[in-house]
Amino acid sequence: MRDFKAEYRDFLQQYPFQTIDVNGIKIRYQYGGKEGAPVIVFFHGLEMHEMWMPYALHLKENYRFLNYEYPQNTIAADEQIDIIKALLKKLGIDQVILLGASDGGVYAQIFAKRFPEMVKGMCITTTLTIDSDYIRDIQKERIIEPIYVGILKLLPAKMVLNALIKKSPKFLECESPENQEYGRTFYEQVAMDLGYKQRFIHSFQCVYMLKDYPYFKKKDFEYMRGRIQVLIPDNDIFKKEDQQILEALFTGLDADIIHVPGGHVGMIVQAEDYLENYIDKFLERIISK
Repeated sequence: MRDFKAEYRDFLQQYPFQTIDVNGIKIRYQYGGKEGAPVIVFFHGLEMHEMWMPYALHLKENYRFLNYEYPQNTIAADEQIDIIKALLKKLGIDQVILLGASDGGVYAQIFAKRFPEMVKGMCITTTLTIDSDYIRDIQKERIIEPIYVGILKLLPAKMVLNALIKKSPKFLECESPENQEYGRTFYEQVAMDLGYKQRFIHSFQCVYMLKDYPYFKKKDFEYMRGRIQVLIPDNDIFKKEDQQILEALFTGLDADIIHVPGGHVGMIVQAEDYLENYIDKFLERIISK
């Protein structure tokens, strides 16, 4: 039986987090893989950087990978992306392939729009775009959001993280029994870090701020024609209408738009299938161009 926690312990021994100063901000990151190979930058959802472990382990033979914790000093999307760009510069990275999931898929789109000179390609999954009911609905919570954040800050970390574990079956119910169990150990791994409470609150505030971000247009990504992959889970938590808006944004740009099995965390519990059936082939194609 697969156990994410056991796998992650081994992963951290092989690729421990390092800390680097970026414009006066301490950023924790993992940077590994094949020396001199194309660099893949991960954009994670709900600041669960652990989610990329199976991708890093799979891709490390042919690519470099960069995983990191989002900077906690700001909740503005452009400021977050500026710091990530500065991190890349500090590490001597000038060309990247973006791999984003959930709200990380939105941040990957923002990075791609703002820094086209750095982006060789982009794969996003389990995500949406700014023009979505999901983000529009956030605008209706203007009064509730600061109250919710205030309550979360007052609650003990263990209480918040235990609530996360109790909620996790909702995201796994469409998966096989084996994958549900693996997903449960993933959430347990995230909850083992009491510091995740702060990252969770920060991610909630960052997503809330996306409500004010300008909508993307096709022309923002025209330069990546033929170098975009969008993986849309059949049973995601996002509404079908939002998935259709995402699909429409990239239709006409020779993008790989593929409907894939699984739910919101399918890309974690079915990581090998996603990689071998979709992402590996996409990466090989854009690298050869």
